[in-house]
Amino acid sequence: MGSFKLFGYAFAALLAIMAAGILLYMHLEHISFMNALWMAVLSVSTVGFWDKGPLTTGGRIVTMGLIVAGVGLFTFLLSNVSAVLVEGKLRDFWGRKRMENSIAALRNHIVLCGAGRVGSQVVTHLKQGKTPFVVIESDEKRLEELQADGGILFIAGDATEDKILIQAGVKEAAGVITTLAEDAGNLFITVSCRDFNPDLRVVARANRPESVVKLKRAGADVVVCPSSIAGSRMVLAATKPASVAYVESLMEERSINLELEEIFLTGEHPFINRELRHSGIREDYGTLVLAIRRQDETIINPGATEILRSGDVLILCGPPDRLARLEKG
Repeated sequence: MGSFKLFGYAFAALLAIMAAGILLYMHLEHISFMNALWMAVLSVSTVGFWDKGPLTTGGRIVTMGLIVAGVGLFTFLLSNVSAVLVEGKLRDFWGRKRMENSIAALRNHIVLCGAGRVGSQVVTHLKQGKTPFVVIESDEKRLEELQADGGILFIAGDATEDKILIQAGVKEAAGVITTLAEDAGNLFITVSCRDFNPDLRVVARANRPESVVKLKRAGADVVVCPSSIAGSRMVLAATKPASVAYVESLMEERSINLELEEIFLTGEHPFINRELRHSGIREDYGTLVLAIRRQDETIINPGATEILRSGDVLILCGPPDRLARLEKG
């Protein structure tokens, strides 16, 4: 039970006890409501008794009952209020409420499950790309790091639980990235997310190569196996160092004014049914079309006479400002 919920129950119980004491005082001692309230407060706080003559036997019994039943609750509430003021729990409570409201307002965001070694790198790149996202993490140390970072929306909980995924907004999200250290957990998250939002793009981490096929069967759009990628990258770095250095500079160095972007051609986009050379993508916007994703086919380095179609995904490279202008049409 949460500390704030326990505080609420204790406060409600104290109010009920005091209300009963007030009613009994009014009936047994034949006094006004204010005098009865005064007596109840003095009894619960153990300050003293009413100064207008001795109580009746019934009044004394009520007073003893208030002292026995109410003093403990009153002390508990007083100590918790002091803790809230001294330790800043009230500030944390309202901060958490603001974060929950911010998470609930997210749309077309990324849900990141796990902020460990791989997940922390994902956080860095999402922040650099200014992509809205929320992190689900259960490790206390990781949560402290996320809180210390500032500006990161996160939920403390187990990402394999459906209620936590719903709280993170998977039904309204554009994608989910699951980077847990256990393949079973990533598999469970993939199945749940696909059930909640069939249009969701799911990117899953596979810690073992044999788990790649299982995660794809479960509904993951992309499965990344860090160990396999690391091996391939090390070989390329040894055999084709210039190529690897160039790709790394595009992806990692912020000083280079080039980015990769994807544009989905749909509706009445002006590029549809036009040859690539007549689209003006290179001449008017100063960007390069590296590839065209068309259904299950990928056209690498498309020719100038390639006709752009509705449903194509253009993979572009160029300056960020020009890519943004191109995306707006």
